[in-house]
Amino acid sequence: MKKALLTLAMVGALSTPALADGFICSAIDHDLNVKVYNHTSPKMGTRNAAVMILSNPTVGQGRRTIAIFRDVSNTLSNEGSNYLAKVDLRFNDSGRKGEFVAGTRLGEIATIDLSVDHVYGDNFEKGSLTTALAVISLRNGETIVADLDCERYLAQ
Repeated sequence: MKKALLTLAMVGALSTPALADGFICSAIDHDLNVKVYNHTSPKMGTRNAAVMILSNPTVGQGRRTIAIFRDVSNTLSNEGSNYLAKVDLRFNDSGRKGEFVAGTRLGEIATIDLSVDHVYGDNFEKGSLTTALAVISLRNGETIVADLDCERYLAQ
């Protein structure tokens, strides 16, 4: 009986879904917030990006979200804590081409490369602070660089 209960407890612990994690960042010199969240399902990879949300904190309530990028629509990918969002105006989530991102319109942006100063495996608790760099590549070849302050998001 004890062996069966121990086995059941171990299986339950192993099948518990991972906690949500990611980063909540605010640009220092621009009206831009960036949130990135990783998958919570071990099958999908808990260190793989699921969604990136761009928003403007100065816009009225209900209109702050500028764009959402998702790995399932192939507009978001990552390597560790480096996230790459591809602006694809065919998707409703990133189709508001007239919205401003770091001083330029979303429709003029090709990619947003967010590099968070973090290495998975380091002891980086919920709420820990770090920095990030967003390199925004425009369709005409120019780039905009934005420094961000980030906080580790970790559901508990």
